[in-house]
Amino acid sequence: MSIYECLRSGASAALVLASTVAGSYVLLVLIVLISPTSTRGKAARDLLGLHPFSKSSQDDQDG
Repeated sequence: MSIYECLRSGASAALVLASTVAGSYVLLVLIVLISPTSTRGKAARDLLGLHPFSKSSQDDQDG
């Protein structure tokens, strides 16, 4: 089901956005766990550092 179809069916935009963000986080974590030393794993680790779910732990370290 596409995002457009989810919104047309009555799902809230916040729920669709939260599901998309959570799904991308899980995908990056799985890539890092499956192949941590490969180029793909290293790139996924770098992207995890930029992900919104990872921001709170980095903000705590800076403060």
